[in-house]
Amino acid sequence: MFRNLLIGTAIAGVMAFGIPTVTSAQETQETAGQHIKKAGKQVKKAGKATGEAAKETGKATGQAAKKTGQVAGDAAKETGTGTKKAAKKVGKKMTPNTTSATCKDGTVQTGKTKTTACANHGGVQG
Repeated sequence: MFRNLLIGTAIAGVMAFGIPTVTSAQETQETAGQHIKKAGKQVKKAGKATGEAAKETGKATGQAAKKTGQVAGDAAKETGTGTKKAAKKVGKKMTPNTTSATCKDGTVQTGKTKTTACANHGGVQG
């Protein structure tokens, strides 16, 4: 019962006052123009925000590249130092520890010790 009364009242109100509609093409154009103008302002704001975001991204990329360069430089320096140390160790292993001595017969010989260097030459001179 109440529902019928409510529906009837709504229909009577619509018939008495009408459904609001746009009455002229001019009003439609004015409303559309306002919406276009508002949309243009929003696009401008979005473009500005995009530009700012790109600027910040560029800064971040530059800082990351700088840091990467520093890390790569440090790594190269450490690699060079390590290589130099390794080469020095290999050099010591490859070059036998020898000494030279003047023997009693007047010749100069080399060996691990002076005594072994001159063993077949009469011993070490002096």
